[in-house]
This record gives sequence, C-alpha cells and structure tokens, in this order.
Amino acid sequence: MRTGLMLGAVAGVAMAVSAFRPGLPPSAPGPEAPARRVTLRFAAVVGTRPFACGQSYDSVGRSHSRITPTDFRFFVQSVRLVDAGGREVPLQLDADGRWQQPTVALLDFEDGTGPCRNGTPATRLTITGRVPAGEYRGLRFSVGVPWELNHLDLARQAAPLDLTAMFWTWASGYTFLRLDLSTDGPLNRLFLHLGSSGCVREDGDTDAKLPPDRCAQPNRPDVTIEGFDPARDTVLVDLAALLAESRLDTNQANTAKGCMSGPDDLDCDPMFAALGLPFGDRSGGPQRVFRRAGPGPVVGQYRAPAGPFRWQLPAGFPEPRVPADNPMSVPKVELGRHLFYDRRLSGDLSMSCATCHQQASGFNDPRPHPTGITGEVHPRSSMGLANVAYSPALTWANPKLERLEQQALVPMFGEDPVELGLAGREGELLARLGAEPRYRVLFPAAFPGERQPLTLANVVKAIAAFERTLIAGNSPYDQARAGQPGRLSAAARRGEQLFLSERLECFHCHGGFLFTGTVDYAGKATPEVEFHNTGLYNVGGTGAYPAPNTGLLAVTGLPDDMGRFKAPGLRNVAVSAPYMHDGSIATLDEVVAHYQVGGRRIAEGPDAGDGAENPYKSQFVAGFHLTPEERGDLVAFLESLTDSTFLTDPRLANPWPAGSGGNP
Repeated sequence: MRTGLMLGAVAGVAMAVSAFRPGLPPSAPGPEAPARRVTLRFAAVVGTRPFACGQSYDSVGRSHSRITPTDFRFFVQSVRLVDAGGREVPLQLDADGRWQQPTVALLDFEDGTGPCRNGTPATRLTITGRVPAGEYRGLRFSVGVPWELNHLDLARQAAPLDLTAMFWTWASGYTFLRLDLSTDGPLNRLFLHLGSSGCVREDGDTDAKLPPDRCAQPNRPDVTIEGFDPARDTVLVDLAALLAESRLDTNQANTAKGCMSGPDDLDCDPMFAALGLPFGDRSGGPQRVFRRAGPGPVVGQYRAPAGPFRWQLPAGFPEPRVPADNPMSVPKVELGRHLFYDRRLSGDLSMSCATCHQQASGFNDPRPHPTGITGEVHPRSSMGLANVAYSPALTWANPKLERLEQQALVPMFGEDPVELGLAGREGELLARLGAEPRYRVLFPAAFPGERQPLTLANVVKAIAAFERTLIAGNSPYDQARAGQPGRLSAAARRGEQLFLSERLECFHCHGGFLFTGTVDYAGKATPEVEFHNTGLYNVGGTGAYPAPNTGLLAVTGLPDDMGRFKAPGLRNVAVSAPYMHDGSIATLDEVVAHYQVGGRRIAEGPDAGDGAENPYKSQFVAGFHLTPEERGDLVAFLESLTDSTFLTDPRLANPWPAGSGGNP
C-alpha cells in the first residue's frame, strides 16, 4: 500500500535519544508485582518555538520557508519503559474508548479551529497505562499501528482506529503520522503522510491482518530515549528537526506535494532520514525528531513572567481592595489575560470574554446588545471593565454580584441568556485548557504549591486578577490636574465647570475619581453602591421600563426600584458608545440632550411615554438649559476623560498569536 507523510505541526515528547543495552529481552511483570500508573507527556516544538496548529513559523527547512501547520497527529505502539537493569517492560495501555486501545494510542496536536478546522476539536498530548512498580530510566516506542490492526476494515474499528482522516481507503492501511502544512512558496500546500508502502495481498487474503513480510517498506520509526524518567520528563517532537533537510519550495515532478511514503518519491528521503527510516539504497540511522525534556519549562515552551506584583496606579488613585483568598501575582495576572482572550472559554470556540469587552472601546462592547454563541441576544449592553477593580456592584442592576470571581461565572455558565455557553461542559473546558502548552506552565506558576492547579475556581480567580489591572487614569484631564494644564482645551475646561455645577447636577451621580457614585477600595470603611432612574422610559405614563430591563426592581421587588440602574464611571466614555443600560442612545451629544430635557420622550410605539414625567426618576435629573456652545463644551470635557494609553497598552492586549487555539 502507499502511505503519505504530510508536513505540519509536530508535538513534543520529552526524551533523550540514544541506545540502551540491546541484548536484554523484555521483562514480564510477575503476578505479584504491584502496578504503577504512568502518564507519558508529549509536547511539540518547532526548534526552540512551541508548536501551535495554525501558527506560522519562519525559516524552516533548507529552503528557509515560512510554514503554517494545519494538521499533526500520529499513532504510537509497542510502548516500553526501560528499568534500571536495562530490561524493557511493556506499558499496559489504558483502553479509554477514545484515544487508546490496549496496543495503540493516538497523539493529536491540532484542535479543529482556524486553519486546522479539518481536524477534531479535542487534542491529546499524553499516553496512559500501567507497569510494575520500580525505577525506570528509559523509554522506547514505535510510531505506527500494529501489524495485526493495520489492514482491517475501518468501519468495524473502535477508536482511535475509526478516524477516516488517519486511514488510506485506497491503500487499506493507516497513516501512521500525518503532518499537513501551508507554505509561503510556490507549492502552497505540503503533506507528510507516513505509512507502510509496497504492501501486497495475495489471492485468498481476507480483510484480516496482513503479515509483516507482505509490505516492502514497513516505515515504522523506532524511538529510544535514554535517561527518560516518566514521572518528570516530557517527550518533545521537533518539526524543525523533521524538516531540517527538506526543500519546501520544490517538489519532485509527478508526485504528490510533499511526501506520501512512496518508495520512488525523493521528497521523502530527508524526512525519512530524520525519522531514522531507510529510503532507497540508504540505510536507516538514528532518529532526530524525538527527544527528552527534563522537569521545568519545556525547551521552546512559553515561560510565565515572574517577580512580585506591584500596582501601577495613576496619581490620586487608591489601591484596589483585593480578596484575601485571591492575592495578586504577576503570573496569575498573565494567566488571567490569556484566559480573558481565549476562545476556548466558549462552547463552540467562537467567543472569549474580550468579544464583548474590547480594549479599543475601553473594554466595552460597541454593539448595543451582545449576542451569545447560540444567537441569543442579551437584553442589556455589556458593562465596561475600565476601573472595575473599584466597583462593589458589577452589573447594571444586581447589588448581589459583588466579586469579580463570582461575576465571571455568569457569562461562562449562565443560561438566561446563554452567553459563552459552557453550562454542563465544565469538564470539557478544563480538558481544552489542559491541552494547551502555555497553560501547563501558567497554572502552576499562578497557583504554586497546588497539586492540581487547573480548576474552575482558579480559572475565575485568574480572570478576576487580570480584570483588576484594567485601570484607566491617564487622560488629558488627569494630565492637566497633574501639572500640564495645556493638555486640556479651553472648551474642555469650560465643560468641566458646567459638569461640576449645581445647575447641571452631573457630579451627584458621576463624582469622585472614577466619575461614579459606586466605589470601593482598600482602606475604605464602607463600600458605596448607587442606582438611579434617569427617566429613560415611562411606558404608558406608569413609570414602567420595558421588560425584562426593569432595573433594581427585578432583584428587590420594590416598586420604587423600577428603572434604577448603576451609573457607570465616565472614564473613556467617548469611546464606549452606545450608551445607557440598553444601548438605546447612540452619541454623547444625544446623552447630553437627554439630561437637558430631564428625560426621554418616546412619541409612539410600545414604549411610548414621557420620561421626564416618570414618578420614580432621580431628583438630580431635573433638566437644565444649555446654549449650543455650552453643550459642545460639556461634550469636550467628557471626551477629555479618554485615556488613549489604556486603549492600546500591550500589557492588556491579546497575548495569543493569530491562528492559535486561543485566537483561531
């Protein structure tokens, strides 16, 4: 049969490659030998760079090509540990019904997203099984499918041998290793599909096993890693080493792009040599693709930032209050940043926290109503997250949501409405995160000393820690107060005087260093929480607001709480349109006009009514007179509260490379 070897992302398996004493036979565990559970960890790299399916890598191969892996998977069989005496002890693989059978396991490094969309959503970077208790100093395995399973009927096979993508229907055998690539060269796409070739059936053969001597080129790489400790080490798979001698900008005429394991396809030769396989008249040699990585961060893997956490606060800003059970740390904040932008935190991998809280909009949503993964539209606009560390009430109208750790669970697991859509999928979420190499570094760094740091509780703690760093306070208004008066225009200075005047009453609901009456910080005796009815609606003249947006009433049941919502802080208000709890006012000028008349009048339709006559309206929304010039000055002052550095600060930006699992 023919098989293919496709160029793509290679996963890493930690081990050091060399020869063991070859003369000793495999040892069989005695009937009384206690079992020891073993997990072999694998990771993929491209030289010194961590592998991520869909990410691009420059200067690969002899042609120094730019490659983007779009699939990478391989089968492993005949897994043995080598004990202190040099004897090989078979690893009895767990039969888990998905990734492993007793004699074969699948390692999967693509996540089915972005450029890797033809794969499967789940990844698998470990092999699990049991051996007799003892000391082990080496690892051996073969890449491929056992002889007796390689040529059976695909439709009758159990997982992982039921994958059509890993089977050559025309050749009645499996692709042992699949690597698919896109390149910047003239070939555009390349494939490395490794499998047995030259396999011949004779008359009378059934669809049962095909004996080994029926395949001229078995093409099953053997890997030996000396000094491998299964409790500490990781197996690295290095794609750069696999492709080091290959020219990825040319291809032998009349052959498939890349290598499909054909015995006459010269494009296979350098890749086969890297795997230690013979080709043509050349004999095999030591393989160079798999190696050992010891304990600690894997070579080429993401490294967590370190050092003590220090607040970097604007002048006049107090230190935020931080829960005692979730202290701030540098790696925890960085973990939270990764999680905040990670689309794996949604049921269908399409959204992240940042989808509805965009940095360029002051961590607001430019849409009036965000939409969840099921298409369900949220009845309220997203609350902005600028300076959320100082807020003791975290939603428009629910005073019971007081902690960021608590609030983060709502978009993730809430069902009314569905937002990120993770309800009932907690295990799937943790499995996704556990398969990401960066998280295998970040979670232990963020939660040192915990035996199992990857937990849902720690996910929300990290997100909350990152959100507490979203502090905006370097606007032209702030710079003028700090001794640079030229930073504030004359119009903005006049607007400030209007804003602070009893004539307009703005400061009563938008006061203090955050321009809101809802505030808390470290050392403050009592948190302040305020909700106001601004006369936005007066449905039918009854004071009602359109359901379900009835404000604080929905929580307290008190009639006087109809239409009362939290007054948000005004920092970056100029970039956080649209406005109000339901996004029903489009511009700052329209917001000023609303307060100028003391409430909004809706002439017709189901929400018709004069908000200025709402009986529950705040006493501070009484209306006022402004000339057109004064109205422009007030808007200029509000625009001066924009902290442009906050909107572009790379420390707050998306850390995921384009095309990665977190940012497909």
